[in-house]
Amino acid sequence: MSVSGLEDTIKWYDEHAEQYAEAGATYFDLNHIKTFVSVFPKNAKVLDAGCGAGRDTALLQEEGLDVTGLDLSKGLLAVARHKFPEITFIEGNLLKLPFENDSFDGVWSNTSLLHLETVEDVRQALKEMNRVTRTGGVLHVVVKAQTDSKTAVVADKLSGHDRFFQYFSADELKGLLAENGFRITSIKEYGETDTIPHGRPEVKLIWCLAQKI
Repeated sequence: MSVSGLEDTIKWYDEHAEQYAEAGATYFDLNHIKTFVSVFPKNAKVLDAGCGAGRDTALLQEEGLDVTGLDLSKGLLAVARHKFPEITFIEGNLLKLPFENDSFDGVWSNTSLLHLETVEDVRQALKEMNRVTRTGGVLHVVVKAQTDSKTAVVADKLSGHDRFFQYFSADELKGLLAENGFRITSIKEYGETDTIPHGRPEVKLIWCLAQKI
């Protein structure tokens, strides 16, 4: 299928959910998980915003958090619910989160903002993440670092198919977080293979922790 934006990317995920979940099962940074978990008391309520097939949701739950997963892909959510029936997974859009204000102690947004098509959509998603997070709560964000064009349709060894991506500079991400009520506590740019040895050498990432002010 031809991919040109978010809608096509989600459709591809729906149609290849099990394949993608299996391919990405080991593409996580346990240090990121443990760093995020360390800022919360046990059983703190956290949203995995863009949870995909539930890999990170389950890891966060295993570390003692009370996690709800949210994603736009029906296919990936079906995989998540089958693999992790004890966890709540909800279909929803990052641009209009289906939760009340101050519902969570923190939000985990791991490579989810990067599928949004415009900077304005990223602003709206961050605004929503701020809205559902309690004051003082913590946001984890990982996005792809911009090394060339702002957006691109790219195939890689993880998917084996085109997907739509938006890329970011560290300064841009800092500005977007500040605009939407978050104070950055840590930020780092790195290569995926720095933390996942079997990862994609061409992928450069930005990791950030920020606190709602």
